[in-house]
Amino acid sequence: MIEINLLPEELRVKTKQKAPEHVAVVTNTTGFTQEKAFIYALPAILVLFVLLHFYFGIVSMVKGGQLATLNRKWLDLGPQKKVLDEFSQQYSSSSADASITQLLINQRVLWGQKLNKLSLNLPPGVWFNDIALTKQTIIIQGSVISLQKDELTLINKLLDNLKADKDFYNDFISFELSNVQKKTIGSYDVSDFVLTGVLKAK
Repeated sequence: MIEINLLPEELRVKTKQKAPEHVAVVTNTTGFTQEKAFIYALPAILVLFVLLHFYFGIVSMVKGGQLATLNRKWLDLGPQKKVLDEFSQQYSSSSADASITQLLINQRVLWGQKLNKLSLNLPPGVWFNDIALTKQTIIIQGSVISLQKDELTLINKLLDNLKADKDFYNDFISFELSNVQKKTIGSYDVSDFVLTGVLKAK
Protein backbone atom coordinates (compact mmCIF):
# COMPACT_ATOMS: atom_id res chain seq x y z
CA MET A 1 0.00 0.00 0.00
CA ILE A 2 1.24 3.49 -0.86
CA GLU A 3 1.53 5.95 2.03
CA ILE A 4 1.62 9.64 1.43
CA ASN A 5 3.09 11.88 4.11
CA LEU A 6 1.85 15.40 3.79
CA LEU A 7 3.82 16.81 6.75
CA PRO A 8 6.53 19.40 6.06
CA GLU A 9 10.06 18.06 5.66
CA GLU A 10 11.26 19.35 9.00
CA LEU A 11 8.43 17.59 10.88
CA ARG A 12 8.78 14.23 9.25
CA VAL A 13 10.14 11.33 11.33
CA LYS A 14 13.41 10.18 9.93
CA THR A 15 14.01 6.48 9.79
CA LYS A 16 17.38 4.73 9.72
CA GLN A 17 18.40 3.43 6.37
CA LYS A 18 19.53 -0.12 6.23
CA ALA A 19 22.62 -1.00 4.40
CA PRO A 20 21.94 -2.65 1.10
CA GLU A 21 21.80 -6.34 1.46
CA HIS A 22 24.03 -6.89 -1.61
CA VAL A 23 27.05 -5.01 -0.04
CA ALA A 24 29.33 -7.51 1.61
CA VAL A 25 31.81 -6.58 4.37
CA VAL A 26 35.25 -8.01 3.72
CA THR A 27 37.32 -8.95 6.74
CA ASN A 28 40.84 -10.29 6.93
CA THR A 29 40.44 -13.89 7.91
CA THR A 30 44.08 -14.91 7.25
CA GLY A 31 45.66 -12.47 9.72
CA PHE A 32 48.75 -11.71 7.38
CA THR A 33 50.25 -8.35 8.43
CA GLN A 34 53.48 -6.36 7.73
CA GLU A 35 54.95 -7.57 11.03
CA LYS A 36 54.55 -11.16 9.92
CA ALA A 37 56.05 -10.35 6.52
CA PHE A 38 59.15 -8.87 8.18
CA ILE A 39 59.47 -11.90 10.47
CA TYR A 40 59.35 -14.25 7.48
CA ALA A 41 61.80 -12.14 5.46
CA LEU A 42 64.41 -11.80 8.21
CA PRO A 43 65.70 -15.43 8.03
CA ALA A 44 65.94 -15.17 4.25
CA ILE A 45 68.03 -12.00 4.58
CA LEU A 46 70.28 -13.68 7.15
CA VAL A 47 70.74 -16.69 4.91
CA LEU A 48 71.63 -14.39 2.01
CA PHE A 49 74.26 -12.61 4.13
CA VAL A 50 75.75 -15.96 5.20
CA LEU A 51 75.92 -17.15 1.60
CA LEU A 52 77.60 -13.92 0.49
CA HIS A 53 80.07 -14.25 3.37
CA PHE A 54 80.97 -17.79 2.28
CA TYR A 55 81.21 -16.71 -1.37
CA PHE A 56 83.60 -13.85 -0.68
CA GLY A 57 85.59 -16.05 1.68
CA ILE A 58 86.02 -18.67 -1.05
CA VAL A 59 86.96 -16.03 -3.60
CA SER A 60 89.52 -14.59 -1.18
CA MET A 61 91.01 -18.05 -0.57
CA VAL A 62 91.27 -18.69 -4.34
CA LYS A 63 92.94 -15.32 -4.95
CA GLY A 64 95.32 -15.94 -2.06
CA GLY A 65 96.24 -19.33 -3.54
CA GLN A 66 96.87 -17.76 -6.94
CA LEU A 67 99.04 -15.07 -5.34
CA ALA A 68 101.05 -17.70 -3.45
CA THR A 69 101.53 -19.66 -6.70
CA LEU A 70 102.74 -16.57 -8.51
CA ASN A 71 105.13 -15.75 -5.66
CA ARG A 72 106.57 -19.28 -5.82
CA LYS A 73 107.02 -18.98 -9.59
CA TRP A 74 108.72 -15.60 -9.13
CA LEU A 75 111.11 -17.11 -6.58
CA ASP A 76 111.81 -20.03 -8.93
CA LEU A 77 112.65 -17.55 -11.70
CA GLY A 78 115.14 -15.77 -9.43
CA PRO A 79 118.25 -17.60 -10.75
CA GLN A 80 117.15 -17.10 -14.35
CA LYS A 81 116.54 -13.41 -13.65
CA LYS A 82 120.04 -13.13 -12.17
CA VAL A 83 121.56 -14.71 -15.30
CA LEU A 84 119.49 -12.40 -17.49
CA ASP A 85 120.63 -9.35 -15.52
CA GLU A 86 124.26 -10.39 -15.84
CA PHE A 87 123.82 -10.92 -19.58
CA SER A 88 122.18 -7.51 -19.90
CA GLN A 89 125.10 -5.87 -18.08
CA GLN A 90 127.63 -7.67 -20.28
CA TYR A 91 125.67 -6.75 -23.39
CA SER A 92 125.52 -3.12 -22.30
CA SER A 93 129.27 -3.12 -21.67
CA SER A 94 129.90 -4.76 -25.05
CA SER A 95 127.65 -2.22 -26.74
CA ALA A 96 129.51 0.63 -25.04
CA ASP A 97 132.87 -0.88 -26.09
CA ALA A 98 131.57 -1.31 -29.65
CA SER A 99 130.42 2.30 -29.70
CA ILE A 100 133.82 3.52 -28.49
CA THR A 101 135.59 1.31 -31.04
CA GLN A 102 133.39 2.64 -33.82
CA LEU A 103 134.07 6.18 -32.67
CA LEU A 104 137.80 5.53 -32.74
CA ILE A 105 137.50 3.98 -36.20
CA ASN A 106 135.57 7.00 -37.40
CA GLN A 107 138.14 9.37 -35.91
CA ARG A 108 141.33 7.45 -36.69
CA VAL A 109 143.92 8.80 -39.09
CA LEU A 110 144.42 6.54 -42.10
CA TRP A 111 148.22 6.64 -42.05
CA GLY A 112 148.58 4.07 -44.81
CA GLN A 113 146.66 6.35 -47.14
CA LYS A 114 148.66 9.40 -46.06
CA LEU A 115 152.02 7.66 -46.53
CA ASN A 116 150.91 6.66 -50.00
CA LYS A 117 149.99 10.28 -50.71
CA LEU A 118 153.45 11.38 -49.50
CA SER A 119 155.11 9.12 -52.04
CA LEU A 120 152.75 10.17 -54.85
CA ASN A 121 153.36 13.89 -54.23
CA LEU A 122 157.11 13.52 -53.97
CA PRO A 123 158.91 15.60 -56.68
CA PRO A 124 161.95 14.17 -58.48
CA GLY A 125 165.18 14.74 -56.54
CA VAL A 126 163.44 14.64 -53.14
CA TRP A 127 163.46 11.68 -50.77
CA PHE A 128 162.52 10.98 -47.14
CA ASN A 129 165.02 9.83 -44.54
CA ASP A 130 162.74 9.44 -41.50
CA ILE A 131 159.07 9.78 -40.57
CA ALA A 132 158.12 10.06 -36.89
CA LEU A 133 154.61 10.13 -35.44
CA THR A 134 153.48 11.47 -32.08
CA LYS A 135 150.00 11.92 -30.65
CA GLN A 136 149.48 15.29 -32.34
CA THR A 137 152.27 15.66 -34.89
CA ILE A 138 154.06 14.05 -37.79
CA ILE A 139 157.73 14.94 -38.37
CA ILE A 140 159.26 14.16 -41.76
CA GLN A 141 163.00 14.42 -42.31
CA GLY A 142 164.14 14.44 -45.93
CA SER A 143 166.76 15.54 -48.38
CA VAL A 144 166.73 17.19 -51.77
CA ILE A 145 169.30 17.47 -54.52
CA SER A 146 169.03 19.62 -57.64
CA LEU A 147 171.50 20.26 -60.43
CA GLN A 148 169.71 23.57 -61.07
CA LYS A 149 170.36 24.66 -57.47
CA ASP A 150 166.61 25.05 -56.75
CA GLU A 151 166.34 22.81 -53.69
CA LEU A 152 164.05 25.25 -51.83
CA THR A 153 161.74 25.40 -54.83
CA LEU A 154 161.39 21.59 -54.83
CA ILE A 155 160.64 21.56 -51.06
CA ASN A 156 157.97 24.26 -51.48
CA LYS A 157 156.49 22.30 -54.40
CA LEU A 158 156.22 19.24 -52.14
CA LEU A 159 154.47 21.33 -49.45
CA ASP A 160 152.05 22.85 -51.95
CA ASN A 161 151.20 19.43 -53.39
CA LEU A 162 150.49 18.00 -49.91
CA LYS A 163 148.31 20.94 -48.87
CA ALA A 164 146.35 20.73 -52.12
CA ASP A 165 145.67 17.01 -51.59
CA LYS A 166 142.47 16.93 -49.49
CA ASP A 167 142.81 13.24 -48.63
CA PHE A 168 146.21 13.96 -47.09
CA TYR A 169 145.66 17.39 -45.53
CA ASN A 170 142.13 16.98 -44.09
CA ASP A 171 143.43 15.75 -40.70
CA PHE A 172 145.99 18.51 -40.21
CA ILE A 173 145.79 22.01 -38.77
CA SER A 174 149.11 22.99 -40.36
CA PHE A 175 151.90 21.42 -42.35
CA GLU A 176 155.01 23.58 -42.61
CA LEU A 177 158.73 23.58 -43.33
CA SER A 178 160.55 23.96 -40.04
CA ASN A 179 164.23 23.58 -40.88
CA VAL A 180 166.60 23.52 -43.90
CA GLN A 181 170.33 22.76 -43.78
CA LYS A 182 172.70 22.56 -46.76
CA LYS A 183 175.63 20.21 -47.07
CA THR A 184 177.93 19.03 -49.77
CA ILE A 185 178.34 15.42 -50.74
CA GLY A 186 181.12 15.00 -53.24
CA SER A 187 180.56 17.65 -55.84
CA TYR A 188 176.83 17.95 -55.15
CA ASP A 189 174.95 20.29 -52.84
CA VAL A 190 172.33 18.51 -50.75
CA SER A 191 169.72 20.22 -48.56
CA ASP A 192 168.28 18.43 -45.54
CA PHE A 193 164.84 19.61 -44.48
CA VAL A 194 162.25 18.95 -41.79
CA LEU A 195 158.48 19.11 -42.32
CA THR A 196 156.19 19.28 -39.30
CA GLY A 197 152.46 18.64 -39.47
CA VAL A 198 150.07 19.31 -36.57
CA LEU A 199 147.01 17.05 -36.38
CA LYS A 200 143.51 18.22 -35.56
CA ALA A 201 142.24 17.36 -32.10
CA LYS A 202 139.92 14.27 -32.13
